[in-house]
Amino acid sequence: MKKEELKQLVEYFEDRILNNFEKHFSSLVLEDFYDGGFEERIKDEFFYEEYFSQYEQNIINLLLQIENETSSEFIDFKLRLIKLKRIIDTRLLSSEIEMKQDLLKTGNKRNTQFLLNQNLDKEIFIKKVYDLLLINKLIDCSYVEFRTHFDNTWEGKIKWLGTILQITNFITLLIENNYLLDETKRFKNKLILTHFNNSKGEQFISNRLSSVFSDKKDMTFDDITNDILDELSITFHL
Repeated sequence: MKKEELKQLVEYFEDRILNNFEKHFSSLVLEDFYDGGFEERIKDEFFYEEYFSQYEQNIINLLLQIENETSSEFIDFKLRLIKLKRIIDTRLLSSEIEMKQDLLKTGNKRNTQFLLNQNLDKEIFIKKVYDLLLINKLIDCSYVEFRTHFDNTWEGKIKWLGTILQITNFITLLIENNYLLDETKRFKNKLILTHFNNSKGEQFISNRLSSVFSDKKDMTFDDITNDILDELSITFHL
């Protein structure tokens, strides 16, 4: 990569994350405000995930791309980029802590719930989704346990047997096909963290959820999550 091209990219990311962060971040919050967010208190942590996911993976890729560059100019660029990565990680970690504290204090809030489209027959939809996920060996839980996650009375998490890319794709497709309300896209990663564990029974890593969907190299067009959405579309018409 040419030095001038790298310089422009670094300055672009610094503008978004450091120098003019407040301006760009507030634009995102303002959009939510006009979409109905005026009814709730504004908490910055709620928006960190959506905002920083736009830049994090590109910064990582850029750092890896110039790894072997050893000139003083490139080292300076590396230091500037890693500073931005530190800022992102610090804010995302504070967002996770804030979410956990909110859940402990006040129970399950709207920004961690499955917000189903009101035009769906809720019971039929939940059972259909459960059956498709179970048949395709993507989850390991009983229907009773699965059902509680839609009434916000759950205690444990659903074990997801598929990949991190598959669960991110699945939730994204539910939003894009209007099965989940559009506002869910602002907290889809929090939704996954709150309701699912990975196949080892461990919590998904927030940063990984934010970055994995930006690179779909491992997601083939005939992935089972796409097939499941096709099955849902046969039964449910929105």
